[in-house]
Amino acid sequence: MRCADEMKAAAVIAAFFIAAPATVSAGGLEDLMSASMISSVTAVPQPAQPDERTLTATSAPAASVIVEPDDSRTPVLNVINGAAKTIDLTIYELSDTQIVTALINAQKRGVAVRVLYNYYSFQTSGTDPNASAITKLSAAGVKVQKAAQTYTYTHQKTLTADNKTSVIMTFNLASNYFTGTRDFGYVTSDASQVAEIEQVFTADWNYSSITPSLGSLVWSPVNSRTKILNLINSAEKTLVADNEELMDTDCINAFEAAAKRGVSVRIITARLNGSTDSNAAGRNDVIAAGGQAKAGTKGSTGKSLYFHAKMILADYGTAQQQGFLGSENFSSTSLDENRELGVLMTDSSLLSRLSSTFESDWSAN
Repeated sequence: MRCADEMKAAAVIAAFFIAAPATVSAGGLEDLMSASMISSVTAVPQPAQPDERTLTATSAPAASVIVEPDDSRTPVLNVINGAAKTIDLTIYELSDTQIVTALINAQKRGVAVRVLYNYYSFQTSGTDPNASAITKLSAAGVKVQKAAQTYTYTHQKTLTADNKTSVIMTFNLASNYFTGTRDFGYVTSDASQVAEIEQVFTADWNYSSITPSLGSLVWSPVNSRTKILNLINSAEKTLVADNEELMDTDCINAFEAAAKRGVSVRIITARLNGSTDSNAAGRNDVIAAGGQAKAGTKGSTGKSLYFHAKMILADYGTAQQQGFLGSENFSSTSLDENRELGVLMTDSSLLSRLSSTFESDWSAN
């Protein structure tokens, strides 16, 4: 099954923010899932220390998790403003004024800033949300580069400073993502992760091929389908996920199989296209298999949120716990055709915030 076109998804986000006041329901996008499709929340066990059952994930002690819109721009701005020598950014959508200004200021103080941005799919659609930012950055001396046409979309969202710190984001660097979407990020100073991210950036900047191989990083179109399915299939007790899109047949089948083997499965997706929500079929399939699924529209405070996050937690609170966050949707385009980046992790200090955010959102919806 093919996923919804990324541009349609972007249009849905835009429509959501135009139509929906922060505290008021806005028609189809704000409708909740039918009560008959929602059951009680499964109790979550207390976290245990992770083991090393698998080498595909890393405990990454020098790392932290970002939650949006709770954390706003601060974590990203801190990395930009703290850069002394270099900044490399791969981005799908870049338009936030504060982020653009911070990048320009970094260039002015002598930091070598490079921005690799999605271009060709936006040109095809006739609307380029990056045009203004790229013009300003270029005028300030920032090196800018159109991402290769090799990929259907360069949907990756990753910022690296001084070859020491990288931020892997599920969110774009546009103002709406700091105020009204559920999204996550991962800030790491793990040397092996940062090195591979920079190696791929250099290859993509030069339009050359590369096959990244680090176990903890999840790259489309190289290995994300395999690693994400392996994570879903590894679950023995609990499996929760946020994703903007739930349309890839293999992913849906894996969630169904988990539910059928007795795993407690819960999924929150975006509500797409109002009453014709194209995620509904995938949610219904998971529910029919014994899992639970909801269309998210609100955060824990009751504020309207668009669920743009891409996150998985398997067996949280047990010795075999693993988590994922990244730019990958559960769609064939995202997994097989795009440039995307995500990360696998096992450390309780990272997974606990993802879990608590999911539980709050689950209860709120």
